[in-house]
Amino acid sequence: MKIVYAPQAKADLSEIRGYIRDELKNPAAAKNTVEKILKTCNLLAANPNAGFALEGKIGRESDYRCLVSGNYIAFYRVENRVEIMRILDGRTDPMRVVFGSATI
Repeated sequence: MKIVYAPQAKADLSEIRGYIRDELKNPAAAKNTVEKILKTCNLLAANPNAGFALEGKIGRESDYRCLVSGNYIAFYRVENRVEIMRILDGRTDPMRVVFGSATI
């Protein structure tokens, strides 16, 4: 199945890379972290339901699924393709970012 990244997911990856490279002063870790996230997301091409469904976990209807890659969570939807919507640090409150107020 084809994987596409929404503009916000691309921006998230850029922010992750920039933060690790510039704030943490670790360019190698920045590159490795983003590569690991992309490699994990690429697993969805063969198995789009590999992540867990948010339906029933957040107190509202949702067609989003989540896939964990290290400290990061990729939020995605599956229709005729896998669309990665956001990639957020799981140590923050990613549900609040994606849904406004929901937390697991």
